[in-house]
Amino acid sequence: MVTIKDIARKSGVSVGTVSNVINNLESVKSKNKEKVLQVINSLGYKPNKIAASLSRKKTMNVGLIVPDVSSPFYSDLIKGISDTLEINYYNIFLCSSNNNIEKEEKIISDLLSMWIDGIILIPVYSKKRNLQLLKNIEIPVVIVNREVEGIKKDIVIFDNFGGAFEATRFLIANNHKIIPILSGPELSKSFEERFQGWKAAMEESDLFNDNLIFRGNFSVEAGHRMMLEVLNRIDKIDAVFASSDLIALGALSAIDEYNLKVPDDISVVGFGDIYLSKFLKPSLTTIRRPFYNIGKTAVSLLLDRISGNKKKKITKFIIKGKLEIRDSVKISELSE
Repeated sequence: MVTIKDIARKSGVSVGTVSNVINNLESVKSKNKEKVLQVINSLGYKPNKIAASLSRKKTMNVGLIVPDVSSPFYSDLIKGISDTLEINYYNIFLCSSNNNIEKEEKIISDLLSMWIDGIILIPVYSKKRNLQLLKNIEIPVVIVNREVEGIKKDIVIFDNFGGAFEATRFLIANNHKIIPILSGPELSKSFEERFQGWKAAMEESDLFNDNLIFRGNFSVEAGHRMMLEVLNRIDKIDAVFASSDLIALGALSAIDEYNLKVPDDISVVGFGDIYLSKFLKPSLTTIRRPFYNIGKTAVSLLLDRISGNKKKKITKFIIKGKLEIRDSVKISELSE
């Protein structure tokens, strides 16, 4: 069995230097690091992760809880988290709460009974949350994507208000005036912030009307149903703001059923920029959320806490999006 001493002897460096290379410490000279890594590879040495974690008093394990691992919204986020943890030699325990608060809380309890250094939580929508469970967690926790009222933890969220405001303003700037919103549930703070962004832009141009508000959940089916309701209730609309790309997909299907054309008859703007959005016909104008970078930021916050920076004030990162202008909006000649 190959030991650190064997590697040190063959590399011509100290045991301490070999240990520093294995633990990826920056204090090692690049020349020595390269030499040690070559010997490690040639001897086929595999570090004892359990022993290493005991010496550092870290497990090198992090739990990640997402509402739905199959959702296209979370693929880039999970990749950003996973890639950043891997670079830092951490393992990831990926768990899905299936949008169920009871399951989420059970997962948290299960993770706390395991050997982990921290948790990244994308919480589900719920008013029945056991706040005490989150408050009592002693290991570092970073919350992502939506806030949990009453909980003071590091958090990385998206500027939902600003994104919706920009998207609606873009429609108005292109001479669209009757712009219904296909919104998600009021219970969701993220969707409520998008609703408020749409409303602020409409009020700014004196275009707001309660009759333009349509609510459902955040699924393709809900978008289809809401858009049919819009077309049945409102004689003439210029555009529609869908508060998620999945809702926009359903809206596009409903518009097609009415033999209307996007963007010639109705312009459509989504929110989220899921992978499919740029491949639709027409491609979807939408607000892009930089999920990969959000994931990287969440890991940086968590590792900072794990490394011992526990007295630092709670950090709240609000990350802005970008309007991706594609083919689903009719551009006014006046705005060009």
